[in-house]
Amino acid sequence: MSLYLFDMDGVLLDSMPLWEHLGEDFLRLHGRTPRPDFRQKILAMSMPQAARCLQEEYGFSQGEEELVAGLDALAQEFYTAKAPAKEGVARVLASLTAKGENRCVVATATDRPLAQVALQRTGLLPFFQNIYTCTELQLSKDSPAFFLKILQREECPPEKAVVVEDALHAIRSAVAAHISVLAIFDEASRENWPQIQKLATRSLACWAEF
Repeated sequence: MSLYLFDMDGVLLDSMPLWEHLGEDFLRLHGRTPRPDFRQKILAMSMPQAARCLQEEYGFSQGEEELVAGLDALAQEFYTAKAPAKEGVARVLASLTAKGENRCVVATATDRPLAQVALQRTGLLPFFQNIYTCTELQLSKDSPAFFLKILQREECPPEKAVVVEDALHAIRSAVAAHISVLAIFDEASRENWPQIQKLATRSLACWAEF
């Protein structure tokens, strides 16, 4: 039996377009102009990290929790009503979990309420035994400790685990933790796809290739 750690945005859900614009929308809503590197920078951050970035680089005086709540509020409608599942992912999850052969958990930078509502609406939630978020673990995906902490809680050694990801920074962390990586292409990762393919144990252009 293997433990599969699934990223959500860009892997389970076709939701990366939201995150590409969410931070910029939040800044403009509050009368700030995003710098040219802001969009790419915030994509690699957990919600608390994004909040600290807003405080340190854009002069927000609100506390971290208030800023995270503001970002979540902007994303709420999208996850509640719109975020679609990636084509073919339900079939893959059904295959992986058939006859109890594997365990699947979600490992996401998106906060739990948003993840749960989107996975429930798309019918994917029953495939997963647990949801782990960066906010709750107080770790981000740019650290191998994020994945290792999940393995510790699941009582699973690295050699029995597979991280399913689309983001280069998270894949680097999984590799550093000596965990196998199944990379799935997402349009948001196009620029980094050649590097991702070199690092990953296996890479797929879409779920139909699984």
